[in-house]
Amino acid sequence: MEHSSFSEPQAEQNRRIADILKISRRVSSFFWDPSPKRPHFEEREGQADMAFEILDAIKNGQHILVEAGVGIGKSFAYLVPLLLYTNQCAGTIVVATSTIALQEQLMRDVRFLHEQLGTRLKVVLAKGQANYACMKRMEEYKARPDSELPEELAASIAAGRQDRAEYPADLPQNLWEQICIKQFGQRCRNCRHKCLYREMRNELKWTGGIVVCNQDFLTAHLLRRSKGLEGLINGSIEVVIIDEAHNLESKVRSAMTQRLDQSRLLALIGQAQRAVPAEMTAHIQREAKAAENAVRIFFRRLQEQVRRQIAESERDMKFADRFFFQQDENALALLRDMASALDRLSESSQALSTFDLGRKSRQESADDFYEMADALSNLIHELDASLLWIEGKGRAVELVYCPRNMRDIIRKLYFEGSVRTVLTSATLTDTTQGSLQEQYAYFISNTGFPLDKRGYLSEPKPSPFPYDEHAMLYYCDDLPHPTQEHDAFIKKGVERLIEILDISHGRALVLFTAKADLEEVYKALQGRDLPYRVLRQQNGPSQDQVLKEFRDNVDSVLLGTGTYWEGIDIKGKALSNLVIFRLPFPVPDPIIEDKVSMAADGLMDVRVPEMIIKLKQGIGRLIRSATDAGIVSIIDPRLRDNPPARYRDIVWDSLPIQNRTTSIDTLRAFYASLNLDSEARPTAGSMLLP
Repeated sequence: MEHSSFSEPQAEQNRRIADILKISRRVSSFFWDPSPKRPHFEEREGQADMAFEILDAIKNGQHILVEAGVGIGKSFAYLVPLLLYTNQCAGTIVVATSTIALQEQLMRDVRFLHEQLGTRLKVVLAKGQANYACMKRMEEYKARPDSELPEELAASIAAGRQDRAEYPADLPQNLWEQICIKQFGQRCRNCRHKCLYREMRNELKWTGGIVVCNQDFLTAHLLRRSKGLEGLINGSIEVVIIDEAHNLESKVRSAMTQRLDQSRLLALIGQAQRAVPAEMTAHIQREAKAAENAVRIFFRRLQEQVRRQIAESERDMKFADRFFFQQDENALALLRDMASALDRLSESSQALSTFDLGRKSRQESADDFYEMADALSNLIHELDASLLWIEGKGRAVELVYCPRNMRDIIRKLYFEGSVRTVLTSATLTDTTQGSLQEQYAYFISNTGFPLDKRGYLSEPKPSPFPYDEHAMLYYCDDLPHPTQEHDAFIKKGVERLIEILDISHGRALVLFTAKADLEEVYKALQGRDLPYRVLRQQNGPSQDQVLKEFRDNVDSVLLGTGTYWEGIDIKGKALSNLVIFRLPFPVPDPIIEDKVSMAADGLMDVRVPEMIIKLKQGIGRLIRSATDAGIVSIIDPRLRDNPPARYRDIVWDSLPIQNRTTSIDTLRAFYASLNLDSEARPTAGSMLLP
């Protein structure tokens, strides 16, 4: 991917415009002309408009930002024009998402559209490395005395079935983590084993076609190209589509994030010592010991900071993922001492290792230590430009850091090259008021999306689903304040929750902002004799087992937080009652607080937009198809009518459901009117494009 200006030769521009005019006619035919191949498909409002806007953006050399509500069919809206464009112009397009589920759905969509459009493009699904088994790691794990690897699984992987998707959902996640690829590098390229992931990486070097990957993979490619290195994908990319684009900032931040933990640093210090010839190790013993002591002292301080924050800060910190690195003089001095000690050891180790001329591999074996010491030294020199925080890792802690100027990094990676970027999601705006620039303002401020002639802001495409016919939203104005009177809020909130769950006899997903709230509510519900089963989010990244149980046990209730706000897709009556237990204002978090510190109005410029986008994502779990129906409840008094909060009207205007009430009886009557147990369910009218 070449990062040059948007300018191109006039002849090339004319050719591209002529090609797009031809493609435009075919796009019109696909969306508007009846076809025997699509006998039951009808026009989906907003879908064709989005497709033509994307074509116009390509023609004009622009990036485009478009919010497409649930049910628009945004994947067809961008795939139809871009498949035709790539087929005509022999380039490469990359579609990057943030979930495997969407990547696999896109592969099905592409196969279907190839048949419909007559296109024949090569398609590569580039899933993350953790989705593939590593033969070498599997053999090492199998040889361990505590191994729990079934023989049939080992034989299947050895036979070439290395993709996690080929195995049942109930395969234990902790088992898979023992055998999956953890770090693909230069050594993997010379591995003697057959490796599907390595083959996929090699396949990405072809020219022309479609790459479906995650945003992490695409960002890693762009970062390599920005440093003048060979990319992970071939260099002929013309268009990039970022689906689920509301996650782009966090994905790029993750790619730019560095982590340090005590056990890893001590292991690297051991590497530095082993890089020195045996007869010279005495010369660095003092420096190695000083480095080890500095590491232990610094991480002891981090542990103290975490314990203090849990004990003294707001209760949400009890189960927090991130803690604040408090940059007092003592903590900074310990950080500098540790960096200096590691730097001194690095210099001595490199100098002494050169005396062992016959063992070049000694020095290479310590490369990870040298790189780490350099990175930590750079951090010390760039502290003001870096954001630091602490994360728990079991009983241990990590120091985590990344650049603060994430907006500038995203802008340079995604918007300053010759490649045109399409960004889409169901949740990109945080208000329906004002100009398009004001509606997309928070996303623009986080990503640096261009507002000059290089960028095009699309009118948001509302969902075609009849929300106000199929759904009602309940909100309350008579509960204690969730943070100022937290204990009373939890106690009365549980009673209100039980009333709401009684309406649907279970069949509910209850979303929490803080894991502390989830644990308290779950414990309170366990003490009740409820006529339905109460499930809760599992520990670890895999939720397949509990989600299967929730689907199968139709009357059950599932409590969740984190990824549950956007990572669940359950159609039908098993999820006909969605409960938001507390508005999803961000809990205390170093990243959010850093944004607040730079905002003119921290509440309205950061906290409220964050809350609205997450609230829209959560409410989007209820209506997933044209026939879905149910109720949404927000157990939080901060959206009350009197006295109204500063953000009340902005929040209500932003939500897809306008049919709302403060009456439990009205909510109960509405749910009963839906007749969800009847075979004859109301529909949204037409059969729509996928």
